[in-house]
Amino acid sequence: MNDLVLFSELSAFRSGTVCALQEEPSIGRGALTLPPEQQEGSFTSPELPMGPFSTVVLSWNTDLPEGCISEAQCRVRDDTGEWSQWLSWGVWSPYVRRASLPETDGGCASVETDTLSMAKGRTGTALQLRCILRRESGQGVPALRLLAATCRLSSEDRLTRRLPTTPVDNPAPAYTQVLRDPNIGSVMCSPTTATVLMNARSGDLLPEETAMACWDHEYEGFGNWAFTMAAAGSFGYECWLTYADADTLRQELLAGWPVGCNVAYAPSPERATAHAPYVENTPGFTNGHLMCVTGMTVENGREWLLVHDSYGCPDSLAVRRYPLDQFLQCWHGILYVLRPRLPGAGYAAPHRIPAQLKKTDCGDEWRLEADGQPLPLAPDFCGTRKLPRGIVAYTLRDAYLYATTANRPFCYSKVSANGDLILPARQLLRTSPLGSDARLDVFVITDRGVTYTASLTPADL
Repeated sequence: MNDLVLFSELSAFRSGTVCALQEEPSIGRGALTLPPEQQEGSFTSPELPMGPFSTVVLSWNTDLPEGCISEAQCRVRDDTGEWSQWLSWGVWSPYVRRASLPETDGGCASVETDTLSMAKGRTGTALQLRCILRRESGQGVPALRLLAATCRLSSEDRLTRRLPTTPVDNPAPAYTQVLRDPNIGSVMCSPTTATVLMNARSGDLLPEETAMACWDHEYEGFGNWAFTMAAAGSFGYECWLTYADADTLRQELLAGWPVGCNVAYAPSPERATAHAPYVENTPGFTNGHLMCVTGMTVENGREWLLVHDSYGCPDSLAVRRYPLDQFLQCWHGILYVLRPRLPGAGYAAPHRIPAQLKKTDCGDEWRLEADGQPLPLAPDFCGTRKLPRGIVAYTLRDAYLYATTANRPFCYSKVSANGDLILPARQLLRTSPLGSDARLDVFVITDRGVTYTASLTPADL
């Protein structure tokens, strides 16, 4: 019985129906692109026997220049032979106000946020996938590199273990979400986990950059699994979601791949619930959380998973280990699977633009400029916890070496009524023990796929 279907190369795409798209072998492992003369094109998979299954989750990797969007869809067949309507996972791009759709009824199945669920009393037996590429403005060429679906099988048993636990620990950075931007830090476990996986594969992203590329305006959060994988895919990585069991988890770790897992846990038996059972060594209670699993080990005959759990604080205490038997009780079966960046992929990725900071007459306010042009920001640029619009982050260079930029100590600020950045640059740079070598690095992260980067030194004061 299949629980994952993956289209990620031209030979796989050729098995389906391609409308108004053309093959481009130089992107990734082969991609489908929308020619400049077309406004819309699509790939539709064959009808695929699966299951029996109860839920379906989609993944897609697309390269989308500004002005282009993608829309992933699925329909399913139930055990009576009835097909659902085509159901959408919403319009996605790192450059738009992306949003899933409100819960949508498609007959024998419905979709809410990132998951298709079969109607009560129905079981899925087959599915069909479709991904649409649209050019709404500009001349950029969008590309589809991967389209995948994973099913939770009705007969699934994640607690069955056949493979032995072999000690392994795959290198990956560790980040706490607790000390990230206070506007969103408490709710950004999914993009933080994706950032760990990407930075373990040669990336150097801030968790906030990933977060602002996957915010779901309908869901009002970062917990849309499909959007998180779409964001990582837009940076050029090959990634997808899959329902998995303990053996699949072991296989990924032994192959050298840290993975993301969705969990719910309690730090004590007294706080445990049926949904969030007790797990030793956890930093608190969570009803829904994503974290990175990097390895496994055996000590005194007991099996342990090595994890980077962003609920731990600071970064060093995000590195933990949880008993395997307890972890399997708190894990809800999803894996974030991420492979290295592919050649030619990510050409339209969210990007960083070098900028400058200019002194103003208002004390700690600094004007952001790019290419000599002022970039005044809206006073509400940073938004609210319920609607983050952007992030102003800064970090002062010190004498320590850090594994990644995200491991440096960051502070967060706001935008003034004049549209300028509020930065305590004078105080920080003049008191730095590095003297003239001091440097303040500033990241202005937007929700439309752009991060402006600038630096200040004592000479700029």
